Parts: sequence; C-alpha cells; structure tokens
Amino acid sequence: MKSTTVLYRYNDISRKNGFYSLNIRHAAITGAIYTLNISVLVVLIYSWMISSNMKNAVHLQDVFYGVQIAYSAVIGTNLFIFAASVILLLGIVKERVSLIVPWIVGLITFMALEAVAIVYSNVLRDHVNKKFDSFCKIEVTFYLIRAVLNVSVESIKRDKILQYGAIGSNVERSRNH
Repeated sequence: MKSTTVLYRYNDISRKNGFYSLNIRHAAITGAIYTLNISVLVVLIYSWMISSNMKNAVHLQDVFYGVQIAYSAVIGTNLFIFAASVILLLGIVKERVSLIVPWIVGLITFMALEAVAIVYSNVLRDHVNKKFDSFCKIEVTFYLIRAVLNVSVESIKRDKILQYGAIGSNVERSRNH
C-alpha cells in the first residue's frame, strides 16, 4: 500500500474555530488514550459480572450460558478495541495513515458487535426477571454514553485522516509541477 508523504509535523496543523484552536495530533492521542482506558474498564466490569453470575447461576436458570457468552463477547470485543487502539497510537506517533484506518474500521465493527451482545444479554436477563432491572438500565446508559463519546472521538480521527491525506496530496502535486 502506498503511504502518503507529509512535509509538515502535526504540531503545525491546527483547526481554528472561533475562540479555540484544536491540535489534531493531541486530539487523536487523547482519543486513543480514552479508548484504551474505557476498553480496560469495560473488560474489568464484565469480568466482575461473569464472576458474580457464577454465584447466581440458579437465578438465571436456563439463560445462564447465553448471558455468560454475551458477556464474554463484550470482553472479546473490548480486547480487540484495546489492540486496535495500541495500533492507533503507533500510527499517530509514526504519522502513518495506514495504521490509523484499522482503528476506525475496528471501532465501528466492534461497537456494533458489542451493542448486539449487550442487547442479547439484557433480553435474556429480562426474560427471567420479567422486567428491566436497574442493572440493565445502568448498563444501557453506560453503553450509550460510550457510544456517543466513541463517535465523537472517531470523527476527530476521520478529520485527521482527511487533513493528513489533503496535505500529502498537496505535497505530491507540488512535486509533480
């Protein structure tokens, strides 16, 4: 795959809107660190939920294994998101778009898979409880807040890639003339 050559460092690139200036590189690093921390937090929370469900296996009756598999899927998706975020940090540090794109594709894919697993586990639990319990409401609220933050972080990364690509194409045009 052809990589784009950039003559300018990201420190020189900033977006000015009104009263503030957004450094794209700092925003991308902040987004990557946010994603790393949230994925670790989610893995810890769902690991605790799996262990707490082990004690309440009788309460979940015949949906116990389905709930545990759904929780394991959430843990697996967040481990993949963690790995993609490490690749994202490498891409930001090395300023290579080819390392940033997998994070965007991976985050979109794994957010969708995680949403399906969360809904599935909640449907199974609510089938046994015959109502939406408070834990379900907390879990869905936590996921929705994360989804909004992930989309905003992802839009910053997309802007970075577009700006990075525009700079690289301008450099290539100036070389050809």
